[in-house]
Amino acid sequence: MAGWPTIDRAEDQRLARALDAGDTNAIAQLYSAYADQLFDYCHVLLRDEDAAAEAVHDSLIAVRERIGALPDPRLFRGWLYATTRADCLRRLAHGELPAERRPAPETDVANGLDAATLGFLRGALHVQGPQQREALDLAVRHELDPHELSEVLGTTPQEASALVEQARADVDEALAAVVVAATGRDDCPSVPALAGPPGEPLDAERCTALAGHIDGCPICALRVNGEVAVDVLLRAMPVAVLPTNLRGRVLATAFSPEHAQARATIAMRFAPPPPAAAEPPPAKRRKASPVWVVAAAAACAVLVLCGFLLVSPGSGGSNGEQPTDGHAAAAAPGGSPTDDGPMTSHSAGSSPTAKTSTPTPTPTPTPTPTPAKPTHGRTAVPTRHSRPPAHPSQHTTSPSQPQPGRLVVSGCDMGDGDQCEIGLYAQNGSVTWSVTGTSGNVSTGGSGTLAAGKRTYLTVSHYGGCRRGREGSVYFSSGDVASVTWHCYY
Repeated sequence: MAGWPTIDRAEDQRLARALDAGDTNAIAQLYSAYADQLFDYCHVLLRDEDAAAEAVHDSLIAVRERIGALPDPRLFRGWLYATTRADCLRRLAHGELPAERRPAPETDVANGLDAATLGFLRGALHVQGPQQREALDLAVRHELDPHELSEVLGTTPQEASALVEQARADVDEALAAVVVAATGRDDCPSVPALAGPPGEPLDAERCTALAGHIDGCPICALRVNGEVAVDVLLRAMPVAVLPTNLRGRVLATAFSPEHAQARATIAMRFAPPPPAAAEPPPAKRRKASPVWVVAAAAACAVLVLCGFLLVSPGSGGSNGEQPTDGHAAAAAPGGSPTDDGPMTSHSAGSSPTAKTSTPTPTPTPTPTPTPAKPTHGRTAVPTRHSRPPAHPSQHTTSPSQPQPGRLVVSGCDMGDGDQCEIGLYAQNGSVTWSVTGTSGNVSTGGSGTLAAGKRTYLTVSHYGGCRRGREGSVYFSSGDVASVTWHCYY
């Protein structure tokens, strides 16, 4: 590696077991083995000395505090780098970098890599995308194997290997283009037009055009023949110098009692959030009354109402006369059925009408309504109290709309599988929902409407191979977020 001591996998496993056993020397040994590499990696991502040092500090503390979550010591190196990368990405996403970044000093150029060659190599790397540069750096300089690299980047080992090989070929091609653009302008008349103004960095388009020209130009091809392999050049690049005071800070945080809260906070930040608590099942609905009970109650209401109108003084119309047909006109019963069962309550003060021979009833005073008996386990659907029309051709009242409710989502854990089911529950009314997005290598989709008190399940899959200790999220139109977690045992 780039001036770093080589660490074999057996040492990785020993460190993991020592940390898990609570060995007080393990964190110091871990720092000695990996602090230089991790600091350079963080510095590549963050480009600030203090931010990179903080990322290494928090990552090592998190690894020590959460070592129990590592299912197999053989996974330690990938887990260590994945933890470190997660902290760097969090700092970038949350804007935890200074407005003016201060890069760390670098070691002297090693292995006879002259300044001109270093400039060519950096120019070739500049043309590549961030993911290609990171994958090549981790594979060549940090010596992560495809399984470890896939753990860090959240992809499959096969995809990680393909990414590294493509990046290696692209950097080799770009390096040739950079060398020819800088040194071959006087020898080949085509180079100035393809490379652009002297001293201006090549972009991807010019680099591709110039590389295609080199393949067919004998003059330019001679200039790049015998170039040193890209891997050798990458290992010879300078690295960021680790701050001398970082070791003391890491050990102080790891062991000092006054830093117990800081350790807990760091560990919690790296731990995936627990799945949302499952929504308790809706309360048992009150069964609908038998039909004969409803009919008897309605008949009693009619008799009481008729008796009241017959014996009450001034119970007729505005002129004090009794109704001509001997019956009091009353509103039709309210309470339309819900979408999940028959009615469970009627509106107060309403009673069935014996017949509706005419569309316009004789006006009568409306009796004082009696309080409605409360229902249990549900919210009554608003109803409209109006007399039904005599003929279908006349204006009809539209069915009452379901009361809007709240979507309650619960996350799921895939374990070592690749699928699980998110729970969706409509609370206090009907809910229209849709999936608006996902994050963290999970995929799902769908939309629909849930009636009040109803529940459904949404299947979620994760892609990119088996990922231990990973998590993703599913976002809904209501603003709710379901957490999805999974593990890996290989």
